Amino acid sequence: MRKQISAILAISIFSFMLIGCGHQHTFDSGKVTTPATCTTEGEKTFTCTECGKTKTESIPLTDHKYKKDKVIKEATCTEEGEQQMVCSECGATTTEPIKTIAHDYEETVVKEATFTEEGEKKYTCKVCGDSYTEAIPVRDEEVVVTVIEKTNLAKNYKQNRYSDRVEMTFRLENMTDRDIKGVQGTLTISDMFGVEIMSSGCDFTGNVIPANSSIDVSGLGFDINEFLDYHVKLYNTALEDLIFSYDISNVIYADGSAKSGSTASQSETKSDEVEIIVTDKKSLGENYSAGRYSPRVEMTFQIKNNTDKDIKGIQGVLTIMDLFGDEIQSLNCDFTGITVPAGGTAEKSGLGFDVNQFMDDDVKVYNEEFEDLKFSYEVTSIVYK
Repeated sequence: MRKQISAILAISIFSFMLIGCGHQHTFDSGKVTTPATCTTEGEKTFTCTECGKTKTESIPLTDHKYKKDKVIKEATCTEEGEQQMVCSECGATTTEPIKTIAHDYEETVVKEATFTEEGEKKYTCKVCGDSYTEAIPVRDEEVVVTVIEKTNLAKNYKQNRYSDRVEMTFRLENMTDRDIKGVQGTLTISDMFGVEIMSSGCDFTGNVIPANSSIDVSGLGFDINEFLDYHVKLYNTALEDLIFSYDISNVIYADGSAKSGSTASQSETKSDEVEIIVTDKKSLGENYSAGRYSPRVEMTFQIKNNTDKDIKGIQGVLTIMDLFGDEIQSLNCDFTGITVPAGGTAEKSGLGFDVNQFMDDDVKVYNEEFEDLKFSYEVTSIVYK
């Protein structure tokens, strides 16, 4: 009995010693008890998950929340400025530099470019006087297009002008040793500040520009839509307050060659069965006596039969292009009522269409000279006799 009591006493004393010497604390992730600010440290409390003992750690100061306050010194194109910043939390202030601003350059032409020598532009800062120069490329050696006159025409129903119209006179200078029969490009019109008003395709055909010479072309322009601000602006602005530039995309020479090296000769369509060539185009005016109540375009075709069978019908699509190969319009065009003998040819004339004067494509075909048009014909069906 005495031994048993002694053993129990020993175990109790040992357990007490274990509790009295403590254990390894397991602290949680902590909880912010005092948030930190930009002027005062915060505090975070951690609690042991086993015994509830706590400990604390300080939380470092936060960054100031700066925002722009006032400009102390304005930046220029040569010196940085200075900006005061203020903390929205505590009112502390600091400063930051303001980057230098761009130079305000003004452009002047020191030397105009010629057809053999570069010109020179000078750019001078209106604030600090800083300057630099830039070469002006040699002028186009082929052709120069300049607007020399602008005319405003008010609407006039008696003259079939149902809206105001702007017409311009152009001077075309041929700087080459070959005659030019066509110039294609884009005309851009800007106001006196260089702000673009409008840009439009503008082609010159129907006139030959002799080698090393110039011609004036007038009457080109467009009708004014009074509901379009840029149309009205162009109409109301004087010639001397406008800036014109013309970007050339193609030049066709009188010998049929083009700037790109291609040719601008008459087109035709060849297939294994037939060849169809447009050999003539006529523009016929109104003639009530002849039963023609609108202008009309009529063409003459040559049809060659490459087969050993007579052909009595051909169906297809005729595409009409301008001097530069740009499509003007496509038309269904069938050949019936004639027989094209095997291995032979036939001619068909009088085919064409009435011109709608309000359709630009119709008017363009009507006004273009035959030699300034290109044609292609796609055969879709052939009926043999």
